[in-house]
Amino acid sequence: MGDRDQTDQDRRGLAGRWRVTALLGLHRPALVAAALGLLFSLAGAAAVARWEDRVNRIEFENAAETQAIVMQNGMNEYISRLVALRTLFESSNEGVTRSEFETFSGKLFERYPGLLRIGWLPRITRKERAEYEAAAIADGVSGYHIKALESGDFVTAPQGQEYFPIFYSTQAKTSRVYGMDYMSVPDRRAALERARDNDQIAALRTKLYARSGAGQLPNVFVIVPVYAKGTSRDTVADRRRNISGFVVGIFDLPLLMQAIRVRTGASPAVSVNVYQPYSARIISLEGMLPDYASAADAPQSMRDVARGRHWSGGLKIGDADWQVRAIPTAGGPLETSYDRAGAVLTVGMLLTLSLSIYLMLASRNSRRLSLANRRVLELAQTDVLTGLPNRAFFLARLDELNGQLEHGGWSFSILMLDLDRFKNVNDSLGHGAGDALLRLVAQRLKSAVRATDVLARLGGDEFAIIQEGCEDQRASSTELAARIAKLVAEPFLLPGHRVEIGTSIGIAVAPDHGSDQEQLLKKADLALYRSKSVGRNCFTIYDEAMSAELEARNTLEGDLRDAIALCQLEVHYQPFMDVSAGVRRGFEALVRWRHPTRGLIPPDQFIALAEETGLIVPLGEFVLRRACADAAAWPSDLMVAVNLSPIQFKEADLFDVISAALGDSGLAPQRLEIEITESVLLERGTENHAFTERLKSIGVELALDDFGTGYSSLSYLTAFPFDKIKIDKSFIRNLTHQPRSSAIISSIVTLARGLDMSVTAEGVETVEEFERLKALGVNFAQGYLFGRPLPIDQIELDRPAEGSQRDAA
Repeated sequence: MGDRDQTDQDRRGLAGRWRVTALLGLHRPALVAAALGLLFSLAGAAAVARWEDRVNRIEFENAAETQAIVMQNGMNEYISRLVALRTLFESSNEGVTRSEFETFSGKLFERYPGLLRIGWLPRITRKERAEYEAAAIADGVSGYHIKALESGDFVTAPQGQEYFPIFYSTQAKTSRVYGMDYMSVPDRRAALERARDNDQIAALRTKLYARSGAGQLPNVFVIVPVYAKGTSRDTVADRRRNISGFVVGIFDLPLLMQAIRVRTGASPAVSVNVYQPYSARIISLEGMLPDYASAADAPQSMRDVARGRHWSGGLKIGDADWQVRAIPTAGGPLETSYDRAGAVLTVGMLLTLSLSIYLMLASRNSRRLSLANRRVLELAQTDVLTGLPNRAFFLARLDELNGQLEHGGWSFSILMLDLDRFKNVNDSLGHGAGDALLRLVAQRLKSAVRATDVLARLGGDEFAIIQEGCEDQRASSTELAARIAKLVAEPFLLPGHRVEIGTSIGIAVAPDHGSDQEQLLKKADLALYRSKSVGRNCFTIYDEAMSAELEARNTLEGDLRDAIALCQLEVHYQPFMDVSAGVRRGFEALVRWRHPTRGLIPPDQFIALAEETGLIVPLGEFVLRRACADAAAWPSDLMVAVNLSPIQFKEADLFDVISAALGDSGLAPQRLEIEITESVLLERGTENHAFTERLKSIGVELALDDFGTGYSSLSYLTAFPFDKIKIDKSFIRNLTHQPRSSAIISSIVTLARGLDMSVTAEGVETVEEFERLKALGVNFAQGYLFGRPLPIDQIELDRPAEGSQRDAA
């Protein structure tokens, strides 16, 4: 009985084991799948978690860096407007009035919140103190006096060598801060000295004395040094001697940063904190609260920020670096949530489905990241104004094509474009109109090129095109250049204006003209230079003669520098006659260059070069001084006429140069005639008008040279104090056989008489021309009929000049 029971138990145990084994065998694939599914789920979840963390970190760091760049650009824009205010002081000849300061500063910061006030701190010596205090009171600042800050209150400043008080300010004239001497406050004094000695913008974190309130954050003082106009600032000693004052801007940093973020549409997913700069007083900023925090909750110390994910950077204000720490906004899209890892873990045993979902999600997010990176790359290689590719993209594509060329790739052409007369649009209509014009030009250029061509804006008014894949590359590039020149020459319609410009184009073809970037760009530039020099609004294909011309030009430039230094230049004089009296009234001074090996070089071969290189300034001063010195020895009824280049008008000391030439020679100002071309009047109209008025005030005569050949405008004759109009010789050349020339000259004479001006005709070569001009009422005549330009030692001042056909020949 016992054995039977034992056998039954064994049978039942065996049957149980068999059933378990069978069950295990039946579900082994499922179990293996479950085990593998669980294993892969855990591994996949961990991998996804790491990937999410990495992608989130990259997205957050990119977003934080972008926010920091936007904030820095916004701050730079504020500071650039303070620099513009400095330019107002440094460019003014008569000084800036309080009204001008208030108007100019008000317009500068009209739509720029965050600026509390702007101040002007002039440099006032002990002797000038009473004068400035009286002037401020006269301007409406009641009770103005220079004050020092002692123990938190203002007291009358003691006598010192110099002061830098608040003289102009955008605050109400009743404010107590007027007259506060910044040199009386140690930290502000240090900032002023730093800005002055280093000729740089200085920044200071401090509190306003005119504001109070619990919890008031310190403000940012930005200090811009202003130096006396035309003075040197090369050394510290120069800068200390020539400092004329400081422009001070006081910013509410939280309000300014918030305004920048609102204006630029800052991402709410990033919370930005700005901490004060390190200084000798602060050993560590870890426990400091931020000067600005974009989050609505309580601001965090730098130590608290460092405990989690954060990004570190800087915000440069002047010469100080505020510390920037950014963190993901709580609950925002950049806060890591590990949603995908949870999804992978949830599917568990469904490994295939889990893997499919993971791949789908990974693909989607990888595509997002790829698209974002591609967009960043596109922005980095795109011109913001026109939407065209920029210089970086152009050069990269050029390198790529050169590489393909080495392996049998297609030839291609480079077209370099430069807009003609674009600067006139900018100067006359403003930079807004110039930007609009550039966008319209870009649209027309797009319509002229193929989708496979590369059209880029290199900067300013310069564009470039890469044309490839043509059977006859040279013919295709010239056809494209002709089409572009025609398109750009058509009028552009801007708001309220009709503008006409042109374009000069230089073409280089690869591999004919080179197989590397530097060669091709250089030769395309040479061809462009040739187009501009032969009359603009045309195109030129590079040839080897251009390189030879460039080398010859560089040699000529070096020789010209030596000629100026070694006094190899001469001044020749050509007489001009009083038409009615038939006597000589003076001479026009004309420069000549006697080269030691090439002989006498005519001016048309070196004057343009001198203007391009700036050598016209010393050359022009030499001619002016020599002409004045020679004319001083002539009879008192003879004048001397001297041409001034447009380049000379850009020199701040031109009036002093003319005054010095008159003073050193002893020539009466009434015997000097300054000839000005119309191109001078197109630029810096206000400054040039003031300059001509100064010349007239000392008695110098003014003549408008080459009238009728440039941008002639009657407004010049009424706005500028000219005494004489000089008719260009191109009108005289056709005088005897073209009635229109006589009509034009007659109209000019009538106009000049109405404006109480005299008229000189240039290029008179025959007696018939002279008699005709006399009948038309011209006052003076000049040309080969009366004598060629001669050195001073060959001119017989005692013998009256007589016109002859022999001289004309």
